[in-house]
Amino acid sequence: METNQKNFKLNRLLTCMLLSSTISGAAYAAGQNTATTQENKQGADEIEVIEVTGGFRGSLSRGLFEKRNATNSKDTIMSEDVGKMPDLNLAESLQRVPGVAITREGGEGRNITVRGMGATYSQVTLNGMQIPASTGGLDSSGGVNRGRSFDFNMFGSELFGQMDINKTYTASLEEGGVASTVSLHTLRPLENPGFHATGSLQSSYNVQNGDTNPRINGFVSNSFLDDTVGVLVGVSTSERSVKQEGFGTVRWTGAHVKNEHWADTSATTINGTPQPQLNNPDFNAATDDPLDSMWVPRLPRTDSFNQEQSRDSFLISLQALPMEDLELGLNILDSKRDADVESYNFFAQVRSKFGSITPQSVTLDPSGRYIQAGTFSGVEPRSESRGQYATSEFNQTVFNADYQLNDTIALSFMVGKATSEHHEEQYRYNLTGNATTFSYDFTGNDNLPTMDYGYDITDVSNFAWTGPHHRSDTVIRENETVRADIEWEFNDEGSVLRAGYTSNTRSIDSTHTRKADGLTDPNPASTSNTNNLGSVVSDFGDSIGAPSGMFTDWLVADINVARSEYNAGKFLPDTRSGNYVVTEETEGFYIDADYFLGPVIINAGVRYVETTVSGNASDLEETYDNTLPALNLTYNVNEDILVRAAWSENVVRPNPQSLTGEVNGTPINASASVANPGVGPETVTSFDLSAEWYFADESYVAVVYFQKEITDAITSNTAAGVTLPKEYADIIATDPIYNVGSPSYDPSAVDPYKANAWDLTTSTNSTETDDIDGFEIAARYITEMGVGFDANYTRISSDNIVQGLSENAYNLGVFYENDTFGARLFVNARDDYQTGGPKDGNESQNNTGPTRVDFASSYIFNENVTFTVDVINLTNEEERNFTTGPTGDMNLIREFNTTGTELVLGVRASF
Repeated sequence: METNQKNFKLNRLLTCMLLSSTISGAAYAAGQNTATTQENKQGADEIEVIEVTGGFRGSLSRGLFEKRNATNSKDTIMSEDVGKMPDLNLAESLQRVPGVAITREGGEGRNITVRGMGATYSQVTLNGMQIPASTGGLDSSGGVNRGRSFDFNMFGSELFGQMDINKTYTASLEEGGVASTVSLHTLRPLENPGFHATGSLQSSYNVQNGDTNPRINGFVSNSFLDDTVGVLVGVSTSERSVKQEGFGTVRWTGAHVKNEHWADTSATTINGTPQPQLNNPDFNAATDDPLDSMWVPRLPRTDSFNQEQSRDSFLISLQALPMEDLELGLNILDSKRDADVESYNFFAQVRSKFGSITPQSVTLDPSGRYIQAGTFSGVEPRSESRGQYATSEFNQTVFNADYQLNDTIALSFMVGKATSEHHEEQYRYNLTGNATTFSYDFTGNDNLPTMDYGYDITDVSNFAWTGPHHRSDTVIRENETVRADIEWEFNDEGSVLRAGYTSNTRSIDSTHTRKADGLTDPNPASTSNTNNLGSVVSDFGDSIGAPSGMFTDWLVADINVARSEYNAGKFLPDTRSGNYVVTEETEGFYIDADYFLGPVIINAGVRYVETTVSGNASDLEETYDNTLPALNLTYNVNEDILVRAAWSENVVRPNPQSLTGEVNGTPINASASVANPGVGPETVTSFDLSAEWYFADESYVAVVYFQKEITDAITSNTAAGVTLPKEYADIIATDPIYNVGSPSYDPSAVDPYKANAWDLTTSTNSTETDDIDGFEIAARYITEMGVGFDANYTRISSDNIVQGLSENAYNLGVFYENDTFGARLFVNARDDYQTGGPKDGNESQNNTGPTRVDFASSYIFNENVTFTVDVINLTNEEERNFTTGPTGDMNLIREFNTTGTELVLGVRASF
């Protein structure tokens, strides 16, 4: 079979710009090699460290210096200049670090996975305190974030000067980062005293949708009173248009999974030999129909997602030195992200409709397990048009004071508050067609089938309105932190003893309602309240190479007209269990020391933390404590080689939503989930062993072996084809979708009391121990000519399938830089990884590991002005999700789409 070929073609404009920037020597801000002598606390001797300042090489050099001199295993990413991180998105920069992989939303990095552990296992701090950041997303990529994972797409990269990725734990770090603790640092004025003004203007062009969008940022800083007072103000604003199109199945399944049967198979022509027992171990040849156990796409559909995104951020940083040994700071960061998505899908309703569909002819795959092609009668097509309108707002205010009490004792204090608020409304309108014949065929392409219906799917006379879906979500999260630390340098070698106290109050207030207020029946479907997709979205299917037999136009709702005719936009409170407030309070104490013993550095400490959790949905209140030791050893074999070892225990708390007792149902899919208030925290024991060789200026090789042992792992268990307990069914039955005679009624909804028809998911702590182990290899070499090579490879294995874990991942980069020009090309790739557990009879839901290629360059016109050229997703890599069937060995398409290649042209000016 022939699979879809990757589209490596760029339009002429893109090709010309790329060649022009390379030939003319487009470069990163050139760094000049300047030797600086830095005191090394490992002893009284001084070593000379060559540090390259400015530009991409400069950022690499400073990050490498931080890595080499850390007492734990850490990678650091530094900005090239004010408002110039190496990538346009923080997650994109992080993915180049060994062991770090990312997931994307609309082509932009959203979450990170570190050493095979998902986003909830990495803790993110900003200016010293843990922060929340929630955004929304498409249903296929996770939807609204109500958990602990951090959404990096909340911010542009321009406001940050440094990111530290702590891969091993120290007691001075707050608990929770069992995979990593990512520390973000915004820009501060006294780090570079004097007057400085920097601004940049960028314009991005998306090859797929033809849209051009601006990115603008500016920074002004100055210091006063002999550099004892500093002020920095930064503003960043950007817009982004995303056209994501493709094909999906929303998983494959068999009729038997929920005890359904095809309407009539007595006259079905079957090409191939069914092997039903391979999918259904309970198959009885004497009584069961083998076609009922064949896997078929639940909702074979065309997908068009169209997003308009804007992001505005504001930073103000104040620093003061009122006396020689006292530093005061105030940092305020405010960011707002608007994301409006209008999506259009057209699909054949197979899910929950087996009993009304007759297979006329089917062609089975060679294994006899799934229907590769078929023609069916009695199929009701549906056009789903959805408007999602979301606003995410973030605000953090942090005050810090640092006081050098005397030559050996330093005190520090920090108090901060961070708030994240996400509000989203969704309006989904369905146009359901009359029953007809439907054919699909995957024999020529595993990802993109040919499809055909028995009538014109752009003719409104074949369709009628059914079951609209309206919902509103608000998630408000607040973190308040107070921290006090004392540090004592107790010998001449630089050994330090630290102790501290941290208090946190975190809350999440989640409100969800599907009760629309005042809905009315719309006018019958007509040309006045519908459109054809072609009048809304141009050239559907071109970017994915849609086969000639795949339709590219269909009837869609005019979302704004439909919303007006339904009188939608107002919501009533929903008293179901989807609304909750969970509060988490922690108090922690730690003691920690760095002890320099000749060539050996010993970092050892312990943190004690007490946690109290309360929630109103389940009347939960629980208090527990953890004692978390940590040990990091560094042995300097010589001035170029060091060996590290680390051991620690850490804890990750369950997601707040898991503690609420919430019952949530999706009537259309006949799936329900129940949160378990009894779920406890997971404990992770980590061990690391590494060697680092700094064999030349700006160059190194590192090898790391790591192991993590997870006890009390939180696992999700899904039972397929069950009857819901009455108390759960009663909650789900209050969904407006069941209100017969109301505009919200949808006859496709599955009866919550129907026997053996539902998937039920619950969470619990595993009684088994999970092990993850792996190794990283990283190398960087920069020649005297300015050509550099950067590469890393990570291999991870686990006893059990862990969501987000890719067995293999690598980064390859090549760059060149001199005083006037430079360019870089990076390739990032990873293996397939799991994105979800059992669903609709499938063992898991997975993602095909993408290979991304990005290019960046700049040309220094003069000492004040620099021109830049960036190309994101150079090869137009597709995103592909798949399901694995009942035994986990299938690879059946779930989603296949692309967001296109982006060309970003820019100019920067500094004064």
